Amino acid sequence: MKLVNIVGLFVVLLSLSACKKENTVNEPSITLLKDSVSYTVNGKKYVSNKIERGSTLTTQSNTKITSGVNFNYLIQGDKDSLLFIRDFTIKADKSFMILSFIKVYNNSETEYTNENNGGYLNYPKNKTDIFSTGMYKYSTDFWRNNSISGIAIRLINNNGDFKSYGQSDLGKPASVTQTDQIDSKFEIISIQKRESDYLLEAKFNLTVFDDNKQVQKIENGYLRFSVLNIH
Repeated sequence: MKLVNIVGLFVVLLSLSACKKENTVNEPSITLLKDSVSYTVNGKKYVSNKIERGSTLTTQSNTKITSGVNFNYLIQGDKDSLLFIRDFTIKADKSFMILSFIKVYNNSETEYTNENNGGYLNYPKNKTDIFSTGMYKYSTDFWRNNSISGIAIRLINNNGDFKSYGQSDLGKPASVTQTDQIDSKFEIISIQKRESDYLLEAKFNLTVFDDNKQVQKIENGYLRFSVLNIH
């Protein structure tokens, strides 16, 4: 009886080991994952494998009109903070998208330094912070008040030039507000460190607008690509 039990236990352990090996083989290695983006615009699906780093820059945050009227006014932002921006370009057939990761940082959270994939700038001390997992707002006042941390998307296709944010003129009422993006979502699912970079994964949907407030619906958005090189 004891011999039968030992043989049975051995068979069970052997089966579990085989299952574990099989699962390991079937799981794609993170090092082998390639950049990929897909999304649907007004029912038409676009797929892109051409993702490039765009500009990395800073500008004034929490800007407002300090004097003057109409077009003759002065703009002033916070002296103790800045808006940090990382752009990526996503190319598909007859579609061009600029995806911006945006965050307001206190000056003390930044340092003047450089990256191996960029020049000297006031970079956040925590460079991956802007890619942390979670839900993000769309920065509808991008290039306007610059007060909302989150995401901005610009889409150019056969129908025109569309943005998730409004016109920049502070002398006019905002053309796109948070109410316009109330049903929009951008979720960073994961940020994983690899040998030479970080791999970002996210899903999204939103509405983008042209200057006449004509809309394009971006749905079923999914992206996976490298966002930061590692020294």
